[in-house]
Amino acid sequence: MKTSTLAYRGLQILGWLRDRADDISSAFTLGWSHTALWLKAAAVVGGLATAALLLGWAGGLGLQAAHALPWPTQKVADPTGLLATVDQPVRHYLNTHTAQLPVTATTAYALWQAIGALALVLGFCRSSGGRILWLLWGAFTVAAAFTGTPAPGREVAAGIAALGWAALSLLALRGISLSPTALIHVHVQAPPAPPAPQVHTAIHVPHPAPASPVLKPFDPQQPPSLN
Repeated sequence: MKTSTLAYRGLQILGWLRDRADDISSAFTLGWSHTALWLKAAAVVGGLATAALLLGWAGGLGLQAAHALPWPTQKVADPTGLLATVDQPVRHYLNTHTAQLPVTATTAYALWQAIGALALVLGFCRSSGGRILWLLWGAFTVAAAFTGTPAPGREVAAGIAALGWAALSLLALRGISLSPTALIHVHVQAPPAPPAPQVHTAIHVPHPAPASPVLKPFDPQQPPSLN
């Protein structure tokens, strides 16, 4: 009895494995739309796990590179001083506000530069996420330039940062139009509704048939006209 039960369960397992193998082969021949649900779920979960591992690996490499490079700005030619007017307050702001954080000011400064460059490239490629990132990066830059500059020149530094950000936004936000979209409303009159059906009810009452004459017995005492 136990041998037959084990054999039956073994056949069930083999049948289940054969069905899963058929699902895999059908996915290659019929395409994604006809793929079994469990295969789609496995592919999505595997893709997300792989993406998370790749992002973690790339983030680790980026942080190592940020720690290795000092990102100096003194070597950059800046005869007008406009770049230093924005860059130095941002560095001062990051140095002040990262003193109690695990991240160093050098890493935060490198991250600020990397995010700005990445958002500019993605925005130029018309990526919605890149443009949102560019707007947030610009708002932070203007706020950091205002906060990190001494009181007498805060408004000028924030204005220069805003103008530079607006100039670069011509590339990052290219193709976006602020003009309202013209909407043309075409009113199409609905066809008239058909008349409601009219139901006439006629009741026919049958006429009663005339009663047959009643024959009386012959009375010899009465005249023939009455018999």
